Amino acid sequence: MKIRQCSRAVIINERNEILLQRFEFRDVVGNKVLWVTPGGGIEENETPAEALKRELYEELGIVVDLVGEPLFQLDVWIDGKQGPFVSREIYYKITIPSDTRLSFENMTKDEKDAWQQVKWWSKEELQSIDDFAPREILNYI
Repeated sequence: MKIRQCSRAVIINERNEILLQRFEFRDVVGNKVLWVTPGGGIEENETPAEALKRELYEELGIVVDLVGEPLFQLDVWIDGKQGPFVSREIYYKITIPSDTRLSFENMTKDEKDAWQQVKWWSKEELQSIDDFAPREILNYI
């Protein structure tokens, strides 16, 4: 079974809302559209923290310092168009102000093509929708 190592951020603001991005995942069966935490794959010779810093700069245009241990790790089974795989995801908690200026200029072409929008969500709002992942993040906001 192929395993894709990922590093992701649970980004929280002063109102205890979480920042999620909406992407169309075209490499999975059914082209799922989901709200997800920012982050992505860990490249060769990168630590999870280094990968997350790079991904947050690419996806949101922010530079962060990661302090402390990851919040949790999760294995997600994905039915990919090229065959099933496991996304082994390491989650870090980051706090930023809600008025932080975000930039999407550094995204890769594939990210820009799949990206739809970004939004701050309250825990109550997330509990009322089905199209976000992973649901485990509700335990951390």
